[in-house]
Amino acid sequence: MSSSDRFERPIGRSPTTYAPPPAPVGARFSVCQEITVLWGDIDALGHVNNTRYFGWLEETRLAYLRLIGLDLSTGAPQKPVLASTSLDFLRPVFWPDTVRVEGKTTRLGRTSLTMDYRVTSTSQQAVVATGSAVVVLLAPSTNRPAPIPDVIREAIRRLDPDARDTL
Repeated sequence: MSSSDRFERPIGRSPTTYAPPPAPVGARFSVCQEITVLWGDIDALGHVNNTRYFGWLEETRLAYLRLIGLDLSTGAPQKPVLASTSLDFLRPVFWPDTVRVEGKTTRLGRTSLTMDYRVTSTSQQAVVATGSAVVVLLAPSTNRPAPIPDVIREAIRRLDPDARDTL
């Protein structure tokens, strides 16, 4: 794919009848969020601002952490913190649209996990971004990395049996 192909206009945005390729199937993601693109998400260039994508990933990450049973309350024994995140923008997203943000754990360490994400535009029927994030559990009393509890590790294994173990 050349750089000029990366930002083709979706259907309805140009006089041509360009039909984007369908979203890939087969890759299993364990959590999925349907998120409505809001008018306020649009920037001066007429597409969704890049910072909104990171908010979408955050919503999906929090849904995943709740799904695996991680305590997100104020007094929790471990706190998940974002150590790093990255995102590849493949196509712009426009309003109105709905995006499907999917996530899964791909690496499971002693104190951290890596999640991969896929963002698909409903109107374009295409993947518009892919990314990843490293989440580290911290002990609130020391602010140091804390081991992932066995019960959480088992829940991750049930959801994402293909996650690479790096213990």
